[in-house]
Amino acid sequence: MTVLRISIDEENDLKLVKEFLGELPSVKIEEETDVVITETPKAQSASERIKKILEEAKGKDLFKDIEDPSEWQREIRKEWDRDF
Repeated sequence: MTVLRISIDEENDLKLVKEFLGELPSVKIEEETDVVITETPKAQSASERIKKILEEAKGKDLFKDIEDPSEWQREIRKEWDRDF
């Protein structure tokens, strides 16, 4: 089961959404009113996400088992399916 929580400001829009979703047999509508809404964090750009991942990976010795990076990469490439 998936739970979808939406916020609708306009009463007319709420009626339309309830009518539409009410037609679907697998949908159960549970209405909540006066719910405190917290803002979701801003979407990060790809570069911000990469920076965050790199920061979290610092000092973890993720590749300590790789003695020769070039050889390791060659072995990885051998696994690729190539048709040329």
